[in-house]
Amino acid sequence: MNIRSGRRDLLEVAAEVLTTDPTASLGDVAAAAGISRTTLHSRYPKRDDLLLAVSRDAVARISEGIAEVGLPGADGTAAEHADGLRRLIATLVPLGARMHFLLRHSSADLDADLAANVAALDEPIDAFVREAQRAGVVKPELAPWWVISTLYSLTYAAWDGVAAGRLAPLDAPSQVFDTLLGGIGGGAA
Repeated sequence: MNIRSGRRDLLEVAAEVLTTDPTASLGDVAAAAGISRTTLHSRYPKRDDLLLAVSRDAVARISEGIAEVGLPGADGTAAEHADGLRRLIATLVPLGARMHFLLRHSSADLDADLAANVAALDEPIDAFVREAQRAGVVKPELAPWWVISTLYSLTYAAWDGVAAGRLAPLDAPSQVFDTLLGGIGGGAA
């Protein structure tokens, strides 16, 4: 990647590098992005500046993705909720590094507005999960926070599988969907 790839691309690379190695230096990020340390330092003079920028970018990208999915509300059918869940997963899998970055790094603590925005990311998904439970798509006995945490974990696992070449990008969303709703049990217990 070169500098002409844009700021968002640089922040995506930074999220991936810092997710893989939380102790990565600015030099490590610059090398992975294919830019000089000087160029990176001119944009983000301190590591905390980069962490904050990656966090803000992650929140923005995830929030935009969730909003674009168009999750069904209370009047949605079970089929519409299942389809909404598929679309949500397909949107979140490519954002797996950003999601994981937000969960691993405490950069949200550097900015009160950012911390509030991170906390707000779950709100539309929580509402959707509750409606999907009412529609019979998600087990009603599961706490919504558990469903969301499981969704995030599976989403990251799928992103990681794609990044490592173990999972085809087009297969990743269905793997997450099937595992989330069907579990991993084979029926023999």
